Amino acid sequence: MSSEMFQDEAIILRVRNWQTADKYAVCFCREHGKIPFVAYGAAYPRSQSGRLVQPFAHLQVTLAPGRKVATLRSCESLEMPQPPDWENLAYGAIIGEVAENLLGEEEPQEEVFQLLLEAFRLLGKRNKRLVTDSTLLKLLSLCGLNPILDVCTSCNEPVTEDGYFSLVQGGFLCRKCAMGDELPFTLPTRDLMEQLLHLDLNEPPDFTVRGRELMSLEKILYQFILYQTDRPIRSLEFLAQMEKTAHG
Repeated sequence: MSSEMFQDEAIILRVRNWQTADKYAVCFCREHGKIPFVAYGAAYPRSQSGRLVQPFAHLQVTLAPGRKVATLRSCESLEMPQPPDWENLAYGAIIGEVAENLLGEEEPQEEVFQLLLEAFRLLGKRNKRLVTDSTLLKLLSLCGLNPILDVCTSCNEPVTEDGYFSLVQGGFLCRKCAMGDELPFTLPTRDLMEQLLHLDLNEPPDFTVRGRELMSLEKILYQFILYQTDRPIRSLEFLAQMEKTAHG
């Protein structure tokens, strides 16, 4: 990255307090890709940047590059996130964490920027769970990790019956090619994954999702992400804790 200060549109993926009065954040910029930065003084109650540098916010930022992290010089709001109820925070945190783990630094991609912007906009308007799953599948695809769903990844035969999902080979594995340590992958789960991968989140069609297939899909999806990133999705623990609290 150039050492010169620059302006860009940014989507905030993650924020945490840093030292006494500062905030550390990771954002994805339209023109500069993923960038970690420090907002000095942002933890003070009266700090304008502190009020704006919030998870999933859409900002215009001015950043000064540094050796390891950039420094926030100024920012203004372009679009604030949905009201911070626990579900928006929990599902948004999953999207933000997976995006941070999958994306390389300073690698801009317009389709990724638009996907993240759309996902954070729609968390409060659509089914949060389906928005999250669809976004993660699309993000994998944009990162070149699209699951292979139409043919067996070993023998290349078309998918016609239940089989397995191979984390190593990145997709469907038929029964005769399975080695025994893959995840069960039924045709209904495969069809749901295909549907969510291509789902128009702005104008989704009417369709029915069965809990069994959705849970099976999520088990495969999250294990596949773990295999690709070698990092556990810690936000899933937060979601589980919040759901347990909400349901007594």
